[in-house]
Amino acid sequence: MMGGLGAVMVALWRGWREDDLDRQLVAFEDASTGHKAALLPGAIAVFATGLMLAGEHGYNFFTTGWLLALEVVYFFVLLICIPVLGHALNRVEVETLKSKKKKQTTPELQELLNDNVPIVVCLAILFLSPVMVWLAEFKPF
Repeated sequence: MMGGLGAVMVALWRGWREDDLDRQLVAFEDASTGHKAALLPGAIAVFATGLMLAGEHGYNFFTTGWLLALEVVYFFVLLICIPVLGHALNRVEVETLKSKKKKQTTPELQELLNDNVPIVVCLAILFLSPVMVWLAEFKPF
């Protein structure tokens, strides 16, 4: 999961720092590939593994405070952040294909390239990761 997040974030930063449109589009394609190939499957695998380990140790998923807090934070990442990120990256891909067909940059593509929703979502996942690790490791309540 963290490898996928790194792959997406590095490609996104590269895309926003580039001045050349073709190189920007390649960076966004790389980010989309990282999302589909590593981040999403990794997040699902972490969720499944966490469920199995918590069940094996006999934790109650609803009455154990730290586990319930971890579940809420993780569900936010898994069900809100990751799909929003995927949708934003898919929109860039669709507009890229439209621009390539027209052989010029469309205003919609330029607007999406100037949009910073994917990087904000990636940063939200990045900043929530230590919170999830802290909850799992220290079991504060």
